[in-house]
Amino acid sequence: MRFCPRCGSVVVPVKKGDELFSRCTRCGYEEKLEVAKEEYKSTIKAREKVITTKVISKSKGIDVKREEELEQAKDSYYEIVLDQIGEYGE
Repeated sequence: MRFCPRCGSVVVPVKKGDELFSRCTRCGYEEKLEVAKEEYKSTIKAREKVITTKVISKSKGIDVKREEELEQAKDSYYEIVLDQIGEYGE
C-alpha cells in the first residue's frame, strides 16, 4: 500500500492509456508508476462457500430453534422488559 507524499492519504493505481499512475484518493496527486502490472492483479476464488453457524450446528448435532420458538422467546422477553419498566418507572 502506498501513501500520498502531500497529504498522507492512500494512493491507488490508475491506468491512463498504456501507462500506470498512482493517484491520491483525497488531493488528486499523481505520479507515474515504474512497476510491473502483475503486482496489482487480484484473484477471486470462485465457488468458495462461507460456513454459517447453522451449518456448523447441524454438523455437530446441536439443535437449532425453530422459527416459532424464537418468536415465543421474543414475546416472553418483551413482556419481562415491560414489567420491569412498569416497576421502576412508577
